Amino acid sequence: MDQSLAVVRCLESVFQRIERTSMEGIPILNPALSVRALGVRMWQGEWLAVLITPWFMNLVLLPAAGVEARTRLRPGAKEQVAFPAGRFEFIHAHEEELGAYLTCSLFSPVFEFADQESAEETARQVLAELFRGEAEDDEDVDMVRLWEGRLPGPGAAPDEDAAPVTAKPLPLTRRALFGLHDEEAQQ
Repeated sequence: MDQSLAVVRCLESVFQRIERTSMEGIPILNPALSVRALGVRMWQGEWLAVLITPWFMNLVLLPAAGVEARTRLRPGAKEQVAFPAGRFEFIHAHEEELGAYLTCSLFSPVFEFADQESAEETARQVLAELFRGEAEDDEDVDMVRLWEGRLPGPGAAPDEDAAPVTAKPLPLTRRALFGLHDEEAQQ
C-alpha cells in the first residue's frame, strides 16, 4: 500500500474515533463536515496533510515511519516550521495511535463551511498557497536561464530606433526585478 494512503487512513481513523467519543455532542461540531485528510505529501522528512474535521481544519505534520523525527516537546509547546510561503506556528500534540505530531490551526470552529466540498476546496487552496513560492522560485530560475546571454551587456549602445519606454513603477519583487511581471500588475 502507498505510504501516503496509509497516512490518510491512519489520520482519518484516529479523528473519526475522536469525533465519536470525546467530541460527541459538543456544540462546536459542524454537521455538514466529516473527517478527511487531504494533500498528503512529504515535507522535510515528515508527512504533511490538511486535516478537516467537524470542529477544525488544521495542517498536520507527522513523522515518517523509519525516519528519525525531530525532537518532540510536551503537548502544547509551540514551534515555527518553514514553508515556501513563510514560517508558521505549529503546536506539539500527541495521540496514542499517531504518537507525537505537530498541528497548525487554519479554522476552528468550522461553521463558515456550508458543505464538505467547500471545506475540501479551501484545504486544496491552503496547500497551493503554502507551496506557491516553491513553484515560483523554480519558474524564476528557468526564466533567468532562458534569458541568459540574450540581454544586452553592460555598455551596449541603446537602440536608436526604439521608442522610449514609459511604465508605471512596479513594487520591487523578485518577479519585477527580473521583468517577470504580469501586465495586470502594472495597472
